[in-house]
Amino acid sequence: MRVLVTGGLGVIGVRVVRKLLERGIQPVVCDFRPDFSLLPDLEGRFEFVAGDVTDFGSVSRLVREQHIERIVHLAAFIDPDMGKLAHRSFNVNTLGTVNLLEAARLAGITRFVHASSRGVYGETPHGVGGPGYIPLDEDHPKHPVSAYDVTKLAAEEMGKLYRVLHDIEFAALRFAGIYGPGKQARHGKMSLRSRLVEDPVAGKPVRLERGGDQLDDIIYVDDVAESLVLAAVAERLNRAAYNIGSGKGQTLRQFADAVRAAVPGADIEIGPGLNPMGFDVHYYAILDISRARDDLGYAPRFGLAEGVRDYVRSLREITLSR
Repeated sequence: MRVLVTGGLGVIGVRVVRKLLERGIQPVVCDFRPDFSLLPDLEGRFEFVAGDVTDFGSVSRLVREQHIERIVHLAAFIDPDMGKLAHRSFNVNTLGTVNLLEAARLAGITRFVHASSRGVYGETPHGVGGPGYIPLDEDHPKHPVSAYDVTKLAAEEMGKLYRVLHDIEFAALRFAGIYGPGKQARHGKMSLRSRLVEDPVAGKPVRLERGGDQLDDIIYVDDVAESLVLAAVAERLNRAAYNIGSGKGQTLRQFADAVRAAVPGADIEIGPGLNPMGFDVHYYAILDISRARDDLGYAPRFGLAEGVRDYVRSLREITLSR
């Protein structure tokens, strides 16, 4: 089986590529530039094509010439200025997805797995998002706020349309907060938990004035990748959307404790209270992952301690290979 992985050299993509290879599946990676820094040991073991998902002609040609059978679509643009680059967000996240959907239709591809976000739900109301934190399921109302979240929901809706009109088994996987190697460098200020790991590993202190009591659903990147592969190889996709998370909440203070256990001497100080990122919108929530468990056989393998330990190990391996 030949599986196209767009954004395959990114934080999540490199894990998907590794897992596909372990299953004997041939990944074809499409990314904006050939940066193999997150998987140096696998360079040369898969087909790489530099490409831009906003260019329909090149995307369609890639799908056809590489004899792609299934698509895992991870390529996305995360606006560091939270909406100032909305036009680019739309072009990459929505138009890019539609380009791939149309290329899939023309090539007769019937499986399309799309990386989405819990951000499509928008602000979590009182009770659902705290203090009670009722697990949020896929039927929860969608009220996206940021340009990224709006474009992700628009891409989902187009995928559902192609599912109905063209019999493409489309499924959007809505991820909880993700942590893992590379996020701080690639995603910047939106990667608070990655900063809590990567700065102490580099011998740097971390100081946060508030937020230690904030509960949130977070998931290690390896579990994210596993969910994508499960969706790609499943016999069938019964639903067009699945929540992917841990299914439970962890406070930022608990996360910091896991880092201290994995990195002796880690210098981390976090004040009490909520909302460490200072969001104007309350995104914090716990996701109901029962649908993914039932349909995909998804079960998070990495608890908090295991995820942080693997994160630290992976960081050190990447550093040594440079």
